[in-house]
Amino acid sequence: MKDIFYTLLVAWILWRIFSSVNAHSSKKASQQQTSSKKEGESTVNFVPPKKKNVGDVEGEYVDYEEIK
Repeated sequence: MKDIFYTLLVAWILWRIFSSVNAHSSKKASQQQTSSKKEGESTVNFVPPKKKNVGDVEGEYVDYEEIK
């Protein structure tokens, strides 16, 4: 009974290792296909955060300390 359990355990571990290696290699291959840039070409993947538009009526909060 122990032999069957250990055999299944080893088979499952090997299957997980091979599937993760396969997923890693396919991910790497897909990245190479999408990165077909010419030499010297650059791209910027940054989107600046949207600023809040505060109306003139609302104003800006200023923290202050009252002195007596």
